[in-house]
Amino acid sequence: MNVAAYDALQEMGNSPFGNITLYPQDLDLPGTALGSFAMNGSGAVLFEVTGQTQSFGQKKLGQLTKAVETGLYGILDSVASGEVHELDVEDYDDIPLTER
Repeated sequence: MNVAAYDALQEMGNSPFGNITLYPQDLDLPGTALGSFAMNGSGAVLFEVTGQTQSFGQKKLGQLTKAVETGLYGILDSVASGEVHELDVEDYDDIPLTER
């Protein structure tokens, strides 16, 4: 699911939303709903967006909304078409990490 979201964001071209920050993969989070779903074989993606404050203008807020929309549609399109089953899970490890 994360690979599908990343691929969709990369297709945007020269975009400020080309990077996805990944959590370390050695985390075991069974105490969270997201972790529990993932540990039981369900696809789970968490979209955390910076700047959820009143300090950004309308244009910036629209860009942030578009980034989430693009990633979400990338996931939905890949699930609807069945492409999600063809994605190489190893590609997840190739997504560049960004500084937090």
